[in-house]
Amino acid sequence: MNVLHSSTDPVAVFDRAVATWPERPALDIDGTVFTYAQLAVLADEVAQRCDAMLPDGSRVALVAQRDVATYAAVLGILRSGRSYVPLHADHPAERWQQAMDQAQVAAVFDASSTTALQRTAVTAPAQAVGEAYVMFTSGSTGGPKGVPVLRRHVAAYLAHALAHFGITEQDRCTQLFSLAFDLSVHDLFVTWGSGACLCVSREPAGLRTAAHVQRAGITTWFSVPSLIDLMARMRALPANGLLTIRASFFCGEALRWDQVQRWASAAPNSRITNLYGPTEATIALLEHPVVPPYATAGIVPIGRPFPGSNALVRGGAAEGELCLGGPQVTEGYLGTTSAQANFLRDADGSVTYATGDRVRCDASGVYHFLGRMDDQVKVQGHRVEPVEVDHALQPLLKERTSVTVAVERDGVMRLVTFIDGPADEVALLHALRQRLPSYMVPEAIRVLDALPLNPNGKVDKRALNELAQHG
Repeated sequence: MNVLHSSTDPVAVFDRAVATWPERPALDIDGTVFTYAQLAVLADEVAQRCDAMLPDGSRVALVAQRDVATYAAVLGILRSGRSYVPLHADHPAERWQQAMDQAQVAAVFDASSTTALQRTAVTAPAQAVGEAYVMFTSGSTGGPKGVPVLRRHVAAYLAHALAHFGITEQDRCTQLFSLAFDLSVHDLFVTWGSGACLCVSREPAGLRTAAHVQRAGITTWFSVPSLIDLMARMRALPANGLLTIRASFFCGEALRWDQVQRWASAAPNSRITNLYGPTEATIALLEHPVVPPYATAGIVPIGRPFPGSNALVRGGAAEGELCLGGPQVTEGYLGTTSAQANFLRDADGSVTYATGDRVRCDASGVYHFLGRMDDQVKVQGHRVEPVEVDHALQPLLKERTSVTVAVERDGVMRLVTFIDGPADEVALLHALRQRLPSYMVPEAIRVLDALPLNPNGKVDKRALNELAQHG
């Protein structure tokens, strides 16, 4: 085994909790509880199987399910010195295959299979020594792009989170993110690094989430802000309905002030922290404590960078593209992609990541999110490049063209695709569901005689946005 020894390495923080609180609950899945000692045994079994079957430093695909075997597999794969490549359980097989091919995984761990750990046909797996995981995000060139994150990047995040977020062994923490979403890494290792209990529900987030909070005695919450809107629409966020929560963290989307007000009414005993960070900067790198008085409209600031990390506006202006540097920033994407240009390499070898997010830095050094520099949007907290939908459609359209745009209605980001000519919209939507994650499938496909053009002869996306919003 190739176990690293940083004091905040993810395996090291779990091991420390096992040694300190072996009989405390580490994992609660709908009322079935596993102690730290029990989870450690299961993780060791996975690590031993990896060592017996797989090359050192290889990557293991992991079907992201909500069962003890899967959580133990995350720990066991890391304990063995290998890295995991999570596959969202609800994504189509084609999406899985794209991720596994890019990452050159040596095996697949699927807790629902009788053999669980199965070798793949890869004969020369990528060497991933020191790597923790590979997360895939939407790509503008037609497919997902992989972000390899090293264990030292995770250790840098944990060094700040464990020291400053105030989680203790008495806490009971949510696990609302899929393991295929990098914010889940916070859930697992901030919880286990604190000796707290990770509380998992197999119910979809939304209507029953408030009941899960009450049933599990949740004290620490972490979600995307849009979950506030979803719960409110389902009338599952009554005033004083979440009294056990004492700390709430939001990340993955812009946090609006009206969402803060709604949340503060439901969880009046909780402090609120807005976190910001792309997958390329390992979970989150900026934070903003949200304190009264709350504004009534607009967006909550994304705050200041963690100590030891850097945030700056490209070109030194007060407003423009946000760039991030420091020990959490990854080295680049898997393979060759034009998006590698987002990683700016200095003469001393340090890497700065150009996020594509437009921000303003105020006089006190607090950053405010203003929107995107490009067409990328967040849907249910996931990064989506609308052009990736068009790439998936293109083989089905022959001579026709599609353009996908994103519009926000009722606080929800929605995708709408326009096609210049006759098409079977139902069949195309069915085909997209076989190729793309559900959050990337447009809510509608609309057929036009021709796509509108601007004076330069290019597709007028502003006109398409108006049609999607009001047409």
